Amino acid sequence: MKKDKVKKNRRSNNKKSSRSSNRILINGKNKNKRTNGSAKKKKGLSLPKLKPWKVIVGAIVLGALGILYLNHVFATQQLLREVNQLEAEYNRVHRMHTDYKLIYDRMIGPAQIYENAQEAGFINGGPAEKVIEVEK
Repeated sequence: MKKDKVKKNRRSNNKKSSRSSNRILINGKNKNKRTNGSAKKKKGLSLPKLKPWKVIVGAIVLGALGILYLNHVFATQQLLREVNQLEAEYNRVHRMHTDYKLIYDRMIGPAQIYENAQEAGFINGGPAEKVIEVEK
């Protein structure tokens, strides 16, 4: 290319930029970040920048976890109902068993045996401490 068609560089290398005072130092290093000199400091809580797709994916994941939790709660409630029903049935059967056992014990108990023996014509021999002598 010919030299006359090339545009002159607007920046001059030997002049100092008037904007150099607007550069800030971060941790003692010049990071070439410029400010307009009247930078306003943000007050309050600064939230990290999140991309919309991350927010959507996070909402879907939280929704799925919520559905799983609700499913777990309802399944637990159903199991509790079944346990309560089985416990009530067990208590009913246990009570019936105790009643039948009491009736059986009364049937084979000493009082019942003595009563049946008297009805059959046996005579009560009194206390069992009597000595029986057998003659030869």
